[in-house]
Amino acid sequence: MAESLLEASGLVKRYGGVTATDDVSLTVARGEVLGIIGPNGAGKSTLLGLLGGAIAADAGRIRYEGADIGSLAAPERARRGIGRTWQIPRPFLDMTVLENLLAARYSLHPLARRAHAEGACLRILERCGLADAVALPARALPLLRRKRLEVARALALAPRLLLLDEVGAGLVDAEVSELIALIRALRSEVEGIVIVEHVLRIVRECCDRLVVVNFGRCFAEGPTAQVLASDEVAAVYLGTAHAAAATASADGSVRDTADVADAPDAAVAADGAARVAPAAASGATQAPLLELRGVHAGYGQARVLEGIDLVVQRGRAVAILGTNGAGKTTLASVIAGTLRPAAGELRVDGRSVTGQPAHRLAALGIAQCMEGRRIFAPLSVEENLLLAARGASAAERRVRLDEVYALFPDLTARRTNAGTSMSGGQQQMLAIGRALMSRPRLVVFDEISLGLAPIVLDRLYAALALLKRAGLTMLIVEQDVERALALADQVHVMEHGRFALSGAAQAVREDPRLRHLYIGTAD
Repeated sequence: MAESLLEASGLVKRYGGVTATDDVSLTVARGEVLGIIGPNGAGKSTLLGLLGGAIAADAGRIRYEGADIGSLAAPERARRGIGRTWQIPRPFLDMTVLENLLAARYSLHPLARRAHAEGACLRILERCGLADAVALPARALPLLRRKRLEVARALALAPRLLLLDEVGAGLVDAEVSELIALIRALRSEVEGIVIVEHVLRIVRECCDRLVVVNFGRCFAEGPTAQVLASDEVAAVYLGTAHAAAATASADGSVRDTADVADAPDAAVAADGAARVAPAAASGATQAPLLELRGVHAGYGQARVLEGIDLVVQRGRAVAILGTNGAGKTTLASVIAGTLRPAAGELRVDGRSVTGQPAHRLAALGIAQCMEGRRIFAPLSVEENLLLAARGASAAERRVRLDEVYALFPDLTARRTNAGTSMSGGQQQMLAIGRALMSRPRLVVFDEISLGLAPIVLDRLYAALALLKRAGLTMLIVEQDVERALALADQVHVMEHGRFALSGAAQAVREDPRLRHLYIGTAD
């Protein structure tokens, strides 16, 4: 292999009881483009933050051009030649495109003559396809051009190593083609590139070698075509590598074993689920509980959802699958009322509720178990649960608490503990329980598998199965394909903000397009 530009060994990063990066080692050779891939929540962006200095490692070593840089903060690493971009572009919106680059350039050469600094920045903008936008304010640029500006600002620091964080997120196919051409051109501008990316076309066409990260650990490594052709890597994306993903620690123990200690009594848990779930509808109305018609949505100039049609019937479990950046969480936000659609219609019980705020949709019986759990840190477990039952009487609140505790007995013994003091799996139980406290008719479960070990997910999905049998309608937004397929009646797989594959769960499981949508082909 060529001489190493960067070497990282034994990197560890913990957030409380969660190990986001677990003994990861990698090298970047001079002249190489290294890709870091893996499912959502695997620890890819944390790893990039460790390399760039935005995040301090708890253990491990990073050497750049032979020197140990582990103690250096991000600004000093940038001055030494490590530049990075961010998944969501962060330009100075009221400054011109040229001024954005000058700000970066002067941080590197504060005493540079204006003409010299401008000349260098103009040459960078020309190479990045922004020569015609020099005088425009950054806020006037569409998403692709903001991503180009993000790359240009990094190049203004004259980096020798460039770290690119999901530069393909939110782009349509034609824009991805332009971005690939730019990345290929950058090979002559820098000595090495590291790409964290979910758009596998970028990975296939730009990267020499791949590192696959799963549950914070290096799962696989090798030439791009070889890694993408691996059944084991496909299993990581599709959620079928449960045994391999159990991620035993160095002493042989399994993560989140605290979550296994209080396994519920099956009869008690089933009784709790039956009481939490709403009574079956009388059949007086045939309208779907939830319906989306031609929904478009996004964030500012970033288009995410492109004409979504969705029907959720009472008592059914519908899974929304897809890679990170496909639009799943945006869809969940529209349904929950936290994001207003740009076009289209949202209907509940046959009545239009388009544009209604989240609290009004909650009053109609739609609850959301949000990605990231969103536990209120100062509050106890029980206080977090009671927040969702504010309108109920004291007696009714006690009944609902007992129902949740029957479903998740882990929470009973920890009811007075701070909600964020528990393990990740127990916090997810709390998030699910809180959603159930409002006695919802429909619950949107958004990425409940995120960052959790398989043994913990077995328990969470067993609880969801009990709720389904009790008649709860659920929309499951998920990266863990295998578990979602086992639970769902209907499945939609998203790609670029659209449903690329839909059907009954078994039919989708057997469709060869499913693997292609996640891992593509190695060709």
